[in-house]
Amino acid sequence: MKIRILLLLALSSVIPFSSIAADKEKRGPRPAPVVVAAAVEQLLAPTILVPGTVISRQEAELPAEVAGKLNWVAEVGTRVHKGEPVAKLDLTLQELRAKENAASLKREEARLAFIERELTRLQALIGSGHATQNDLEKRLMERDVAGSEVSLMSAKVKLDNETLARFVIRAPFDGVVATRYRRNGEWIGNGDKVVTLSNPDALEIVVRVSEKTVVNIVQGQYLQMHRGETPTTGRVKALVPVGERQSLLYDVRLEVSDASGWLAGQTVRVSMPVGTPRMVTAVPRDALVMRRSGISIYRVGEEDKAERVEVQTGIASGDLIEVIGAVKAGDSVVIRGSERLRPGQTLSIQTGGDPS
Repeated sequence: MKIRILLLLALSSVIPFSSIAADKEKRGPRPAPVVVAAAVEQLLAPTILVPGTVISRQEAELPAEVAGKLNWVAEVGTRVHKGEPVAKLDLTLQELRAKENAASLKREEARLAFIERELTRLQALIGSGHATQNDLEKRLMERDVAGSEVSLMSAKVKLDNETLARFVIRAPFDGVVATRYRRNGEWIGNGDKVVTLSNPDALEIVVRVSEKTVVNIVQGQYLQMHRGETPTTGRVKALVPVGERQSLLYDVRLEVSDASGWLAGQTVRVSMPVGTPRMVTAVPRDALVMRRSGISIYRVGEEDKAERVEVQTGIASGDLIEVIGAVKAGDSVVIRGSERLRPGQTLSIQTGGDPS
């Protein structure tokens, strides 16, 4: 009796599971979640990765404009604004010289004022017959000489003020002291380098390329580049059409719209065109499915079914790569989730990100 009851319970538990399995088989496998992108028709050119260097557009070696003893030099790494001092020279002697010339100017101005008053008095005496024309001419000559002395001393005072200003070396732009060549207490001559100032916020990329590459680049062109694993785009700011004699390489300068987090001296990789651009059908690189049998992509077909399309690859530029096969611009191709797809499998198209 107990055996019969156990058999009945076993049969009752098997029937529901078998019916669920049959129902699942009838419905088919669950739709595969994927992310898609559109194939595009685009002008592409073959490219190579060329190393570039991040440099500062504003970098200068600041020299002393007068000779003297250094009293203070900014430390390396000091950030300064335009017009702020980066070094100061001892100006004691120059200040004394400036005071001497300023006093001489006042003396000559007083002398000129006295002579002009004498001239006024002398002209009145000539009218009354108490002075001669010769006395007047002599005073006029003295006035002219005194006027010249005033002009000379005035120029010396202006020169002193200008020289005093040059005893302080000021930043010509916002920047950071990158190198310090001289120290406090050293005597420097006119033209000796004191510091190097570099603006870390005004950056550009310099790339050196061969003649075969430079002929495929135009000013204003946008090129893709990578700093580490981060892709970005740079605009060709300038081409230097003069090659270096030994290396026969040409400088290409690129600017980036957002260089936050970049540092002068860093290395970047720039995709440089090495051929004539042509119109191709291209898909994101992530759409490619690499197998021993060949390369293929999965296209979204009717009723959101996966269609496997054999392709050959061609020109690659940045994230896009040319595909040759039964693919046309506008086709939706799978870029995420294609690893386990099978032809004819129903797709569940996600809006973005990784399929889950």
